[in-house]
Amino acid sequence: MLLTARNFATAILNAWSANNPAVLVEQLVFAAQNSQIAVGDSGESERRELVGAIASTMRVLLEFGQRAQAAQYVPLLRHLASPPPARFDCAFRC
Repeated sequence: MLLTARNFATAILNAWSANNPAVLVEQLVFAAQNSQIAVGDSGESERRELVGAIASTMRVLLEFGQRAQAAQYVPLLRHLASPPPARFDCAFRC
């Protein structure tokens, strides 16, 4: 089974919430390494690439003790972990 950007983001957020640095680093490394696998859906590929870049950046920041800077990516991960909108939802209630 190919993991989605949503799966990667959720796993990172769960590790972040658990406040377990070892598990968090493990999830960040896993996402950074495995999110680069291309998928057929270009939108999903872009989301996976974004999660991978966030994971790499957060790992480096945490490595240098910059947790506050790493925390700035949590809202974006929450967005990526959230369910997609209904197919025909319009932001302006068309």
